[in-house]
Amino acid sequence: MIDVYSLWLDFQSAVNTSINGWFRPETDFVRAVNEISKSLWTKWTNKAEKSQEEKDKLFPFLKSKNIAVDSQTTYYGIAKKPVEYGRFASARIIVHDDTTLPAKDVNDGKCEGLKDQAEITDEYYDNIKEFKVVMIDNQRWSAYCEHLTKGPTLQKPGITQINDSFKVAPRKVSVIVIDYYVEPKPATFKYTLTPGDVQTGSGDMIIYDANASQKLEWPEQVRPEFLELLKNWYSAYTKDQVLNIINLQQKQVNP
Repeated sequence: MIDVYSLWLDFQSAVNTSINGWFRPETDFVRAVNEISKSLWTKWTNKAEKSQEEKDKLFPFLKSKNIAVDSQTTYYGIAKKPVEYGRFASARIIVHDDTTLPAKDVNDGKCEGLKDQAEITDEYYDNIKEFKVVMIDNQRWSAYCEHLTKGPTLQKPGITQINDSFKVAPRKVSVIVIDYYVEPKPATFKYTLTPGDVQTGSGDMIIYDANASQKLEWPEQVRPEFLELLKNWYSAYTKDQVLNIINLQQKQVNP
């Protein structure tokens, strides 16, 4: 995780800004940090399927969950998205004979909402097969489910997203394992200030409260991207401030 205070110190070093300047730590700086965090998350989750580098950067946000499938409809089941679901990564099913099981390495093999969840022994897991679940475009879902030769089977299952759920086929699937990305938690920067020294002219000093602050969940390898984007953000921000001052001065001269 990236500590917000250490990122602020690196940022100060790069742009030589002051605490009492235009770019304030707890407001302007943190707002910029969180906007950049959201932007990077969106950008890299779009690319993650094709790039291992992006996958490595996103690892703190990748979660897995066993989800029970409600098969009350005619030809497909319904699986609710996890509460913290942000973006789809992949899905799979674990099959023993004609039965789907929770993944043993996800939530200790537990699956909330699964009605018939008898104890699954190691003997079961020694004889299972795992199949990738294909994401189907919603417009092609009906045709996919009704196709005579390329329709859904336990060996080639499919899902599609609808509102806060997934449609799952074939309907005999009772458990699906979803890998998904959660959104980054907003970072916070909590601190107090020591008063500046009137005699020496030194400015206020930050006393950082690490316990009350929320770190960025990103790995340290992403720090250079944050610093570069923060410098761009700061450059645009201060340019706007200067333009505003010039405009105000011109209005005073030429009311």
